[in-house]
Amino acid sequence: MASPSDSRVLLRLIDICLDYGEWRALHKVNLTIETAQVHAIVGEHGAGKSSLGMVIAGIRKPQAGLITFDGRSYRTLTLKAARQLGIAIVHQQILSLNERFTVAENLFLSSAPFHRLIWKQKTVQAVADFFARYHLTLDPCIPVEELKIPDRIFVEILKHLYARPRLLILDEALEKLSASALQQVLQMLMEFEQTGMSVLFITHRLDDIYEFADKVSVIKHGEILITDDVWQLDKLNLIKIAYTQISQEPTRENLNQEFYHLLKYNEAILRNLPVNLLVTDPTHRIKLVNDYCRQYFRLETGAYENLPVTQLVQSPNAEVAQLLAPPDVPRVSQTFYQAPLTINGVRIISNIKTFPIYDGSLLIGNIIIIEDITEYDHIQKQLFLSEKLASVGLLAAGVAHEINTPLEILYTHLDYMKYRFHTEEFHAAIDTLHEQIAYIANIVGNLHSFSDHKSSIPKEMELNSVIQRMLTLVRHHARRQQIRIHFTPSSAEVFIRAKDNEIKQVILNLLKNSFEAMPAGGDIFIATALVQTDGVNAVELTFRDTGCGICDENPNNIFLPFYSTKTKGGSNIGLGLSVSYGIITKYQGTIILENTADSGCQFLITLPVAS
Repeated sequence: MASPSDSRVLLRLIDICLDYGEWRALHKVNLTIETAQVHAIVGEHGAGKSSLGMVIAGIRKPQAGLITFDGRSYRTLTLKAARQLGIAIVHQQILSLNERFTVAENLFLSSAPFHRLIWKQKTVQAVADFFARYHLTLDPCIPVEELKIPDRIFVEILKHLYARPRLLILDEALEKLSASALQQVLQMLMEFEQTGMSVLFITHRLDDIYEFADKVSVIKHGEILITDDVWQLDKLNLIKIAYTQISQEPTRENLNQEFYHLLKYNEAILRNLPVNLLVTDPTHRIKLVNDYCRQYFRLETGAYENLPVTQLVQSPNAEVAQLLAPPDVPRVSQTFYQAPLTINGVRIISNIKTFPIYDGSLLIGNIIIIEDITEYDHIQKQLFLSEKLASVGLLAAGVAHEINTPLEILYTHLDYMKYRFHTEEFHAAIDTLHEQIAYIANIVGNLHSFSDHKSSIPKEMELNSVIQRMLTLVRHHARRQQIRIHFTPSSAEVFIRAKDNEIKQVILNLLKNSFEAMPAGGDIFIATALVQTDGVNAVELTFRDTGCGICDENPNNIFLPFYSTKTKGGSNIGLGLSVSYGIITKYQGTIILENTADSGCQFLITLPVAS
């Protein structure tokens, strides 16, 4: 009686050996594929991946070993026998399509259940229904000879899926598909897997493996090195197992001076590996930059070869620089989180991982992986800031309430004393106290504004006209302080929903902040634009000045209550930008601050467009 695990086994290879003359392609290969399972095979060129697929499909006959399929054993399979068992194979280069036939006719000819449909109309309708079921936009009536190579491969895969095989072998067949076709095929494969179909997926593209494969086997020099669940292996370990080898280039001059022990990756995996990856030699000179990294940071091909890694990848953090080019030989992998980096002029926040490469006990290089987390870091800081403001807001509301009560009592008693005693000198003293109490009341009012996040009843307003009116009020003061204001409104009107006074308060707070940052004069640049954020229409307000910028390691601290960068005395109590932050977030907007490259700082405000 078969065990429960055996009942799920669809295909099993036992000690399969295949030779091409004196060259050994496969040596004692053992492999098990279960029903309703996607099993990936990965390895470098010449490892034996395609040979393995052709043995299962009956194209090649092994010299030794045993094949079992659905419980029955075979010494070898013929192409016809494999097809009768429900085994189909799709190659990247060899297509079985009839170019003079239409797409529908090619799919029709491969499908046994419809072999009696002889009318073209029924053939087209049957294929059209199949396409409609899986939301495919390909025209069933177009001749295959008019299709480009990616679409022909797409049709070849659809042809075999239409016939619903029990085991589909994809021999690097997804490599040349268009992005949209690839997503459609992956979706169909996952649906077919749920109905019982198995897939042997031969590929170089690790991202596809992690997207939909269940198990993965690594093949090298004709032997299976490891088979495991995909989730048990991370990409880096899979690369190390499948694609590492020593590369020697005897045609180079000064071979002994060169890094000939370079880690060599297969070109296909290098092109498609979706991480920023660099390889350096033991002296920390760059020997390899993968295509993803080169495109991500817009690096010119060849410009970085043999360059010290610290010249290409720069950081103000001394620990990061030491991680990239350590003075001592690293023995283990190392990681640095949230590291500031500049690569080819692009400033990012990143997680950096380094992995030493050894040939035995000899260090032959290092792998450096750079993960750009700039956007994540920004969102995280915004979240921390919001939490801080929420906590301080609760405190501010309580403080404001407690201060208001004694202030009202003081004000009442002072009024009584003023009208009870009529000395001029005494009245002057009372007026001075009134002034100071009014100033305290103003602070308390600001605290209320900061802590009040209740939804008000906003109205629709045109932002450009609001800004124009505010600029008219401050232009005289700006001229007196030698500040030039440049406003570039959007070409179209931009409408938002908010309280008019609150938006004016935000604009005045930003102007006041810039005026104080430029006591000797300067420029303020204001611009509005209609943008899309995550598919939603929004208004973007940019506010930039040429002042001294924010001298703080974390510029977002400026949104905290009572925080001020002004060292001189004055009426600035550090609540203006906190209140502005509260107003913008109340209307589901965002406000971002950053220091500009030359001087000054820039605020970027985004608000939803009024529907």
